[in-house]
Amino acid sequence: MVSLDIAFAIVPGLILFLYGIDNFSKEIERIAGEKFRTLLTKVTKTRVGGAFLGALVTATIQSSTATTVIVVGLVGAGVIPFIQSISIIIGANVGTTITGQLVALKLTAFAPFFILLGFLLSIFGRKYKFLGKPLFYFGLVFFGLTLISQAIEPIKDDPSIVEIFSQLSNIFLAILAGFLFTVVMQSSSVTTGIVVLLVGGGLLTLEQGIPLIMGANIGTTSTSLFAAWNMDLFARRAAMAHFLFNVGGVIIFLPLLPLFSDVVVNFGGSAAQQMANAHTLFNVIIAVIFLIVLRPFTNLVEKLVPGTEREIVFKTKYLNAHLPKSNQKAFSLIEKELQHSLDVTLEMFKHSMLMLKDGNGKLLRKVSKLESFNDFLDDKISGALIEMSPRELNKKEAEKTLLLVRISNATEQLGDTAKNLAFLGETMKESTLHFSHNSLVDLEKVYDQFEKNLSLISKYTPVITDKEREQLRKNDVVLRELITAQYKDHMKMLCSKETYAGTSFVDALSLIESANAKIREIRKLSEEYARL
Repeated sequence: MVSLDIAFAIVPGLILFLYGIDNFSKEIERIAGEKFRTLLTKVTKTRVGGAFLGALVTATIQSSTATTVIVVGLVGAGVIPFIQSISIIIGANVGTTITGQLVALKLTAFAPFFILLGFLLSIFGRKYKFLGKPLFYFGLVFFGLTLISQAIEPIKDDPSIVEIFSQLSNIFLAILAGFLFTVVMQSSSVTTGIVVLLVGGGLLTLEQGIPLIMGANIGTTSTSLFAAWNMDLFARRAAMAHFLFNVGGVIIFLPLLPLFSDVVVNFGGSAAQQMANAHTLFNVIIAVIFLIVLRPFTNLVEKLVPGTEREIVFKTKYLNAHLPKSNQKAFSLIEKELQHSLDVTLEMFKHSMLMLKDGNGKLLRKVSKLESFNDFLDDKISGALIEMSPRELNKKEAEKTLLLVRISNATEQLGDTAKNLAFLGETMKESTLHFSHNSLVDLEKVYDQFEKNLSLISKYTPVITDKEREQLRKNDVVLRELITAQYKDHMKMLCSKETYAGTSFVDALSLIESANAKIREIRKLSEEYARL
């Protein structure tokens, strides 16, 4: 069996490998993480472009897990749509094969050089100092593999070790071993690097190594599945797509393993190089297959992770990168985007009211996401108006620009109130408070009138006719009278102790009253806008 001396040589090597690859990934993300995110958000519309980008990012940060978790997070945040995320995830699997290729090319021999260079740059690098830590950790990754390689050299002829590894001739056992090891290590790169070493050292055959990396491909999906557990529907779909893609690849290749092994051997090279080539070829072929069937694959994911939730992608509906040269057309687009922003605000209030009633945590996340989207739209509208300001504007156009800025800001503040209403529901849930039946009925009466006002302002802003203005004013009067009456009635109920969560009821009324004041402000600004 393995002596303690050998075990103590293997374990530190594995620790250094894990520590190095984790910190290398973090350093690269720290240096260029925002640039990667920007690239991912600007991913080309073609599926091949998305796959190429996913491969490039993963090859750079040496972690398909990091890339996939970033992508799932961006889908959850609404930065990129679910459909675009799949091609990036597919490409990430190809990018992760670079680790095995580097090990097969015996880059481990240069580990001390990278460690020393990284150390010196960290101290004396001046403008290149930022490269010090990434290079140091890059060297540490391969230094750890060097220790493992040296440690297994004396045991490759040990009969007991040979017997243990011979058990991996069972394809399904090998896949399970690769899966479990990757789940524990949270890195398929670790599994791949070690498998390439073991095949190169003669402890494993190519036929035994291929199922191990197949299992590693499945195991690496555990992180994204866990990360998406509490995210929205589309983030969960992205994580499921990652899982199904890797499982599907294994299922496709299982009956072809003998043929695939022969093809890899015909490419030539050392045993380690053949193992690395098998990993690369496997992932490239699967990526090509799934890119070809991307649409039906997407439909399958949507059926397996069902839901009617509307996907929120941080993208303007009417405003593009540049405004039309015509001022009239530009104002028209900005007006439509304002209405879009108010529609989003209306959706926020609907979810917030539901949150008050049942305290569903998913609704709070939905409201928070919509509020961020509202902020995004306000920024885009303000940016468009700033873009217009250097133009030759007449007096009316200049006044319209200022009014649109104020309407957009008021809409954004209205969204903040909707979020506060949802947080009130969360506070009540945490405090195990609830409204009495009568209080809830009264609150719904107030909210229904408020929603009517918000729907009208969303429909008419920013150009309100006399008829529409009169209708909005009448509704506003009705709502203010209703709120005043509810305050009085509720104070009586509080004195008679016939209600629950009395303070929360007053807080909810106050928030709706504040929101209606913002609607009144938007209405008055829109009236001024209509007169121009």
